[in-house]
Amino acid sequence: MEKYIILTNKETYQTTVKSDGLQPVESYDFYFFDKVKATYTIAQVLDDNVKIHLYENYEGKEFINDIRVKFFESFGSIEAAQEELNEMVKASGSGPESKYSKLVQAEAPVQVR
Repeated sequence: MEKYIILTNKETYQTTVKSDGLQPVESYDFYFFDKVKATYTIAQVLDDNVKIHLYENYEGKEFINDIRVKFFESFGSIEAAQEELNEMVKASGSGPESKYSKLVQAEAPVQVR
């Protein structure tokens, strides 16, 4: 069974993968007032033992964690991951009808390695 996850990258929060256990499928930039606030990447899980490297710089403090992919919400198809991403954007108070924000698919998926 295929499995997909959504990775988030923004100015203070970065995700990377230190193995070949994930394959980026597609990426989306989230714009708010014409500025990219986050990039979301849907990635196929190729190895359930892969760890996601999380780096956060918040209020001058650095936090680093390596988290197994099994702790991330997963989806059985790309379409299910896309639907969740759209729900996340809608829940942020900005949806397809918002004039202040938008979700735009990138031409190529962001490499998360």
